[in-house]
Amino acid sequence: MLKKLITEPLVHFLVIAILLFIIFEQLNAQDDNPNTITISQGRIEQIKQNFLTRWNRAPLAKELENATLHYAVNEMYIREARALNMDRGDKVIDRRLRQKIEFLIEDLVTTKEPNNTELMQFYQQHIENYQTQPLLSFQQVHLSIDGNHDELQQKIVLQQLSIKQGKTPQGDLKLLPYQVTNKDSVQIDRLFGKSFSKQLIHAPLSSWSGPIESSHGVHFVLIEQRSPAVNKAFESIKSTVLADWQYKNLQSAKASFEERLLKSYTIAQESAAKAE
Repeated sequence: MLKKLITEPLVHFLVIAILLFIIFEQLNAQDDNPNTITISQGRIEQIKQNFLTRWNRAPLAKELENATLHYAVNEMYIREARALNMDRGDKVIDRRLRQKIEFLIEDLVTTKEPNNTELMQFYQQHIENYQTQPLLSFQQVHLSIDGNHDELQQKIVLQQLSIKQGKTPQGDLKLLPYQVTNKDSVQIDRLFGKSFSKQLIHAPLSSWSGPIESSHGVHFVLIEQRSPAVNKAFESIKSTVLADWQYKNLQSAKASFEERLLKSYTIAQESAAKAE
């Protein structure tokens, strides 16, 4: 029971939230008097660290004094703005607050590292995402669509007849490769236009077929070789699999959090009549 409780994501979320709250309180200790700016030792250490990160050295006494004063003045501005309710209904502030919750959930997910068995299982369950692209090698001849429709149809019929007679079809001159070797669908579509590669999926092997349309015109194609997709070795893409695992868990955590929010809140929509 205890083990299950410790591994429960919601428990992790609550523990991290409590720790962040304690840290926030330490950094933002305030007196009861709203006109008193109390700068905690934790805040001073943070100011020193920020200076060190920016200038690659510790601040001098006067520099620390100026940086602390700058923080205090900034806090005064913020309190004055809050006193005037300027933080309410501000889309930028609202968006930032939501981002903070999302960052908290992300930190919760990324702190948990899967073991090798879990990661291997994820890899196997989503193996289609970790495969090489299928490759095609083919020859093609091109018929231009620059002329009129009847002329094009005559050319198509003539080339189909040549294919039936066991001859190689002849095409128009075009700055397109006659021979295409070991190209994936993205590379093929880059040459011949969108979705051209999809039309080659069911084309017969080792024989001319067509016509197949492209953005350049029509083509007769001879598929020479199809190289199927191959699974990438787990060890060679382990970092990618881990990133995918973390992303999937993050989406699941966000969905779970939103589901709990919807159960905790009531959404009341004002009627149109009342709004008027």
